[in-house]
Amino acid sequence: MALIKGRLRRRQLLALPVAALACVLVGAGPAAGHRAEAEAFVPGTSYFGENDYIEYVAGNLPVIFTAPHGGLLEPEAIPQRSSASCGPGTVTVTDTNTEDLARQIQQAFFSRTGKYPHVIINRLDRSRLDANRDIGQAACGNPLAEQAWREYHEFIDAAKADALAEFGRGWYTDLHGHGHTVARLELGYQLTAETLRRSDAELDATPAFEESVSFRTFSEESPLSFSTLLRGPTALGTYLADAGYPTVPSQQDPAPQVGEPYFTAENPPSYNTPRHACSDGGYICGVQIEANYAGVRNTLTNRSNFATAIADVYSDFLAQFGVRIEPRAQTPPMPGDEIIVDNLNSFNDPAKARFVTTGRWADGNNSQSYGLNFQLSSSTLAKGSTAEFQFYVPTPGSYSIDAWWPAQSGRSGSVVYQIHETDGTVLAEVVRDQRVDGEQWNPFGVHHFSKAGWAKVVVSRSPGSTGSLAADAVRVTLAHLTPSEGVAVLSGLVGELPVDAGNAQSLNAKLDAASAQFSRGNVEAGKNQLGAFINEVGAFERAGILSTEQARPVIDYAERVTRDAEQQAGR
Repeated sequence: MALIKGRLRRRQLLALPVAALACVLVGAGPAAGHRAEAEAFVPGTSYFGENDYIEYVAGNLPVIFTAPHGGLLEPEAIPQRSSASCGPGTVTVTDTNTEDLARQIQQAFFSRTGKYPHVIINRLDRSRLDANRDIGQAACGNPLAEQAWREYHEFIDAAKADALAEFGRGWYTDLHGHGHTVARLELGYQLTAETLRRSDAELDATPAFEESVSFRTFSEESPLSFSTLLRGPTALGTYLADAGYPTVPSQQDPAPQVGEPYFTAENPPSYNTPRHACSDGGYICGVQIEANYAGVRNTLTNRSNFATAIADVYSDFLAQFGVRIEPRAQTPPMPGDEIIVDNLNSFNDPAKARFVTTGRWADGNNSQSYGLNFQLSSSTLAKGSTAEFQFYVPTPGSYSIDAWWPAQSGRSGSVVYQIHETDGTVLAEVVRDQRVDGEQWNPFGVHHFSKAGWAKVVVSRSPGSTGSLAADAVRVTLAHLTPSEGVAVLSGLVGELPVDAGNAQSLNAKLDAASAQFSRGNVEAGKNQLGAFINEVGAFERAGILSTEQARPVIDYAERVTRDAEQQAGR
């Protein structure tokens, strides 16, 4: 870090609204940052090398993503690379959209966990710098390119050191794109296609194969066989294939067939995975992902969906190696709590919100978009097309529903928004004109949901109407809980407390009695029961059965329910 320290540009990404984050990630130039010492990297902050050619978005999760070939900068100060100047086999083709794919992955992890992966991006076009080659072929002797190359790899080293210091281990992923005929993900573990075509028994019987792979340390520690980790039920490729992304190697597709091209992540020609993963030991292991274009990299929505899948898959896959990626902590629902369902799933907390479509849709974008873009079904394609904004109702209660769309004269004047209860029952149907009222939250009223679970707002075009159909975002806000509904939340909190069955039964008996009294309109009696409940939780805290961190949220929420009951009774 001696080279990088003291001459970085820093840009803060943390705690920005979606629309503002889009401006920072896509539109802000180097002038948006400021010089800062690199004494400590702040998670969610972008740091830049001296010429802004390399970007590091600092993280606080044990995962690292790099994009060496997705940059677009072509400064005149760095000449074009060629076989004549850099050596035979020089490649200058850009891995299209992998820079944005890395940014979408960062957002997906943040939405899921509230924390950031480490992301390192080479912003230079591959014709100027190939950050996945040794410095000679990567920079071809140009001093500015060599400096960028060193910054790129020192940022990765810094991310690895941070992951090791905080978690003791981590996982490195080098993101690439391929144009091969077979549309699938290719996972490069530094094994040739010929090696992958060997039987599981052959792979397991020859230690040299396991000793050469980019997840060597984790494999040697695991009780599972090497071939199982490579392409068995818990392999990364199998998880990705199960998520809807065909992958080799995996249980579904164990190896490339003879004659099929496949990127191995071997050195040469690859450099990053052999250097930064654990084939030579250590506790940062990893993989090179070569992503197909259609369905993964070609549109913003597809990149967002793939990023969401990566965030979900990595949580399950890496847990077997002791690499923990915990979901965002959930808090008890309170009136005023919002869930925003965006059309980009990488911006949705998967525990609360998700977006799906049927029919034919395309990415749309204009100044009225909520966030980065919206989904558009044109007037010729909209027939039968629907979009579902799905949201998790944490507790029965009354929720206000609002929708956002980009208005335009060619939109449909008769768009149907159906609000569905968690059991599928249609609570309401609202028809709106998308030619007007754009770039704002449009209210659809307050609706009562009787059960916890997944509900949805379904968007479609009225039969016979003309114009295009836009699907952008839906907002769901908890407006009101009855005292009995508040008690139901408390019952769920009790279920998470580390108390024995007898103590749990005693607490729940008081909650049942409180709910019954509130249901009969006996507010004072219900409050008395909640008072007894609060006293008992406090007693468990004083006795050491519960810690203050465990007891206080439950007591605070019970006191909130008591206050709400008083207010709703007119006291």
